[in-house]
Amino acid sequence: MKLKDMITNKKRTKLDHYAGEWVAFVDEKVVVSAESLKKLEESVKKMALKKEPTYFLVPRKDEGPYVLIIKRSEIPLIGTSKRR
Repeated sequence: MKLKDMITNKKRTKLDHYAGEWVAFVDEKVVVSAESLKKLEESVKKMALKKEPTYFLVPRKDEGPYVLIIKRSEIPLIGTSKRR
């Protein structure tokens, strides 16, 4: 274990398996993944999670680096201007 990991005591989640997919995290664990944000949202709704997940689009190896994190409460409802 690296010194940095021992100091922060953070677990690292390998995301290579999810390249090109959207993932939902709860407590630093992937709870579900999907090909699109819409499908991910549908899956999360069916799960009835106790905590609100954080969404993340995992880049493919051939894509440049980027970070896009969306919390469910920040996604506007379709057809309205209201946020959840």
